[in-house]
Amino acid sequence: MLLEDVLKELRKAGIRLTPQRQEVLQALFDGLQGECQPQSAEEILQVVRKRYPGVSPDTVYRTLGTFKKLGLVREVNFRDGCRRFELVLQGGHHHHLVCLRCGRSRELPFCPADCLVRVQEYCPDFEIEDHAFTVFGYCPKCREESRDVFRETVEV
Repeated sequence: MLLEDVLKELRKAGIRLTPQRQEVLQALFDGLQGECQPQSAEEILQVVRKRYPGVSPDTVYRTLGTFKKLGLVREVNFRDGCRRFELVLQGGHHHHLVCLRCGRSRELPFCPADCLVRVQEYCPDFEIEDHAFTVFGYCPKCREESRDVFRETVEV
C-alpha cells in the first residue's frame, strides 16, 4: 500500500489531514524502509520537526493515537520503557525478535497461530480480539561482543 492510498482512505474516513499529520504518516512510511524498526514518538517528532520546527510533542502523540484507533498504527512494547509505533499495512501482521542488549528488532515472517489455538482450548469462553508475540534474547553481534568481554575479563 502506498502513502497516497492511505491518505485517500483517511480522507474517506473523515480524518482532517493537516500537513503535520501527513508528515507523521510520512515518517512512519520512511520507517518501513531499510531495517524496518518501529519508531518512538520522539524519533517521529524529530523527523517531523525537520519540516515543521514548531510542531509540538502533543501533536505527534495525538496523531499517533488517532492512527492507532483507526488500526493504521500499532504500538509495540520492547520492554525498554519506550513506546514504539509501526504502520499496519495490508498483509503486514507480524511479530518481533528483540535484542535485550542493543534493542534492535527483526520481524518474524510467521504467526504462532498454534499458540492461539491452545489459548482458545484452555479458555474457550474468551474472545480473542488481537495478540502480540515478541521473543526477547540476544542478536548474534551482541552475543559475540558479550563473549569477547567475558574472555577479556577472564584473561585479566
